[in-house]
Amino acid sequence: MVSNRGRQRRWIPGSGVPPSGSYMKILLLVIFALIQNTAPKLEKKPLDKSSYFAFVDREYIFTLEIVRPGVPIFNFVSMVDKDENLLAKQVRLTLDNRKVPGTFFLVDTGDPKEPVIVPSVRMRPKSAFGVRLQGEFGQEKELLGVSVLIGDQDFNLVPLSSFDFENLVLKVNRLNLASPDLSDDWRVLKLENMGSRSNAMRKRTPN
Repeated sequence: MVSNRGRQRRWIPGSGVPPSGSYMKILLLVIFALIQNTAPKLEKKPLDKSSYFAFVDREYIFTLEIVRPGVPIFNFVSMVDKDENLLAKQVRLTLDNRKVPGTFFLVDTGDPKEPVIVPSVRMRPKSAFGVRLQGEFGQEKELLGVSVLIGDQDFNLVPLSSFDFENLVLKVNRLNLASPDLSDDWRVLKLENMGSRSNAMRKRTPN
């Protein structure tokens, strides 16, 4: 007579009798499935402060990154067919309790000890450029907001996580600005609008 002692009991499909060790596995799977179905889906919570900001639409892309305390790097991509002169003071950073405009742009010359300091840069048609923004930014590591004034339009950048910012930069770097039609690049790279633009409020001149 052959003894069944020591043998592992097999669960034959359809028998309805799983071995005792499988009960726990099934129970855990059922609990996991219930949690997945009943738990509310977590949505991305808007960031209050960030070191990374961006604006994206079919005409302009602006990014700003705090690379070290008090040191922002500003990049732009112009996809329009006209020149624009951008003053450093038209780039404004929102700190804890105030908006601080830039004072100068520092343009890299290849020698970190001898950057070119300019009050403005020319935004050429179908071009991209990056500069360091100089201003009274203290030792801020994160900002509440960033805005850029171009002509009569105010562009408000949105805060991003480090991951989302790097992902955006990878896409933007693949844009072919020499193309007569950027819509294909936009579709292939799955670029999406972010940020907002509005008519800038002008101060009234007293009569």
